Amino acid sequence: MPLLSNPSFGPRTALIYITVGALLDAWTGVWYFWFARDPAGNISRETWFWLSGLFLSGLIFMLIGFYLGRIGRAARKAEMPPPEVAPQEAAIQQTAAAVPHPLVTGAGVPAVAPMAGAMPGMMAAGGVPAMPGQPVAPAAPSGQYVPGVTRR
Repeated sequence: MPLLSNPSFGPRTALIYITVGALLDAWTGVWYFWFARDPAGNISRETWFWLSGLFLSGLIFMLIGFYLGRIGRAARKAEMPPPEVAPQEAAIQQTAAAVPHPLVTGAGVPAVAPMAGAMPGMMAAGGVPAMPGQPVAPAAPSGQYVPGVTRR
């Protein structure tokens, strides 16, 4: 497994929390300065309730985002291997990357490989459980054509 193959979820989530909190606070401020007051300049108790609740919710979202970022950075350090093993792990990964994986094609492979004998618990032809040492008859062709696997 590569050293940095699975990054922590913390940074992305922290950015989302900080962005949502900042936007919530910004629009709460716009509402306060443009719409919350009546012509006399008074603000009702219900409006204060919503203004303070939304503003504090935005601040809490931003705090969660800031702390989640710090936690994510700490988790990133914890996910890394110890410094004394990092060169060995890098060498293992370079060796694994240099060796190509074998390529297996589906050409010429039979659809069902015939079995010499049945394993206990397997079903033989006709839905009867196979007994150990009893040969399993190949299933009758279903008449269904699968491209690249069966012949017409």
